Amino acid sequence: MAPESQEQTPIHGLRDLISKTAHKTAVMSSLVAALFAAPASLAHASEMSDINKLMRAGQYAEALTKTDAVLAKHPRDAQLRFTKGLILAEQNRSAEAIAVFTKLTEDFPDLPEPYNNLAVLYAADGQYDKARAALDMAMRTNPTYATALENLGDVYAKLASQAYDKALQIDPGANVPQPKLTLLRSLNGNTTGGTVPRLASAAAAQREAKAKAEASAAEQQQRAKALAAEKLAQQAAADKAEAEKNAISKATSEKEKAAADKAAAEKAAADKAAADKAAADKAAAEKAAADKAAADKAAADKAAAEKAAADKAAAEKARAEKARAEQLAAEQARAQKAAAEKAAAEQKQKELLAQKDKEQAEKLAREQAARAEKEKAAQAAADKAKADKLAAAEKAKADKLAAAEKAKADKARADKEKAKEQASAEQDKTAVLAALNGWAKAWSDKDVRGYLGHYASDFDTPKGASRKEWAEERRARIEDKGRISVKVSNATVSINGNTATVRYRQIYNSDRLTVDSRKTLIFVKQGNRWLIKQERSGG
Repeated sequence: MAPESQEQTPIHGLRDLISKTAHKTAVMSSLVAALFAAPASLAHASEMSDINKLMRAGQYAEALTKTDAVLAKHPRDAQLRFTKGLILAEQNRSAEAIAVFTKLTEDFPDLPEPYNNLAVLYAADGQYDKARAALDMAMRTNPTYATALENLGDVYAKLASQAYDKALQIDPGANVPQPKLTLLRSLNGNTTGGTVPRLASAAAAQREAKAKAEASAAEQQQRAKALAAEKLAQQAAADKAEAEKNAISKATSEKEKAAADKAAAEKAAADKAAADKAAADKAAAEKAAADKAAADKAAADKAAAEKAAADKAAAEKARAEKARAEQLAAEQARAQKAAAEKAAAEQKQKELLAQKDKEQAEKLAREQAARAEKEKAAQAAADKAKADKLAAAEKAKADKLAAAEKAKADKARADKEKAKEQASAEQDKTAVLAALNGWAKAWSDKDVRGYLGHYASDFDTPKGASRKEWAEERRARIEDKGRISVKVSNATVSINGNTATVRYRQIYNSDRLTVDSRKTLIFVKQGNRWLIKQERSGG
């Protein structure tokens, strides 16, 4: 494999191992439960199966999300934490994966797999000393662990190669093959008693791997010493030839150098004399120019000051004249405004007086008309009140008789409807209880088709799963049991229209689990059947 490829995929056989070990997931969960005396529930086993399906499909982000969700409920579950480390490694999030496996080694120091996987991640990052230390810890937990033995041999070979490279001062970026370490995909622990069938003698194999690595390192060091000695001899010969060449060159050039130094000294003296004369001439010219510039500047400053004083006086005179003109204009404007406001006020006063006189006249006319209308209305109201009183007395008598007859008829109808509703409610309750018992019987009989047939088409599946996914999951969990018994008791039914709420005690018993709990089912009436719309735990 090319070095560039190994930079990107340092974990040998990662994809193949996923497919080869996927079918062992259920066994792994059972082994971990036995190791840590924390037996997983059936729901937990199903969740582990879902996680492994997502990993086999390459959906690592979804697998990590589900793993974190289950870990929130089972934070001490070693298999789940080990699986999370594998997912992070697959996502190339090595630092996070290292943290997960490190914590596992602290909490469960007798497991070899976390140490092995730490070694693989360290080796992928070029930290071979740490990889060797982790594999040594794995071998302490199980001296016959085949994968850890093979990985340890690869790490020793790499360390020997590095020593050889250092002796030859080879560039670390050279085309040097990377060790092909194997990442473990399952958490078996030491439940096999420390035996590995494919190794005749694991302890001898470990010694052989270390001896082979040490022999390889010694051989490479000897080669490095020989090459280094040859390189030193070549360098000594080259240094001797260079020294002879420098001696000949030095003897030839000393005479020529003396003549050149004399000519250079004479030329430097002539150049210095010329430069001193030029500097004196330049200084005299610069002084004359400076004196003339100072005189010109003084004359210009005086003319500018006189002009500025004249401009300032003219500007002040213009500002004073403008201020007087603006003041006169403002006084005239104020006088005109005051005269206009006075005239407007007098006109408004006249209009107000005229309006007041008109309003008083209209008010007087309205009051007279209102008194006449009031007297007329009072007489009409008195006549109407008298007539209404007589009509009301007759109507009250008739209404009283009609009300008595209606009340009698309404009571009869109400009694009939109540009796009918009570009979219908009892029938519905009987039908709902029959549906509940039929559902429990189908479940107990492991009749998956009959069991699923008791659920409405719009049943609220848990966790937003599709109806198909939920049905497959229920089928798998029912068919996986050797026997099932579901009993219901103390059922109470409340009906509101086409919806029935059933609260009852459920005793679930299988070859793996017994649960006594309170449950609530929501039934809806579809056609002539009562079907389950929702189910939840608790009363």
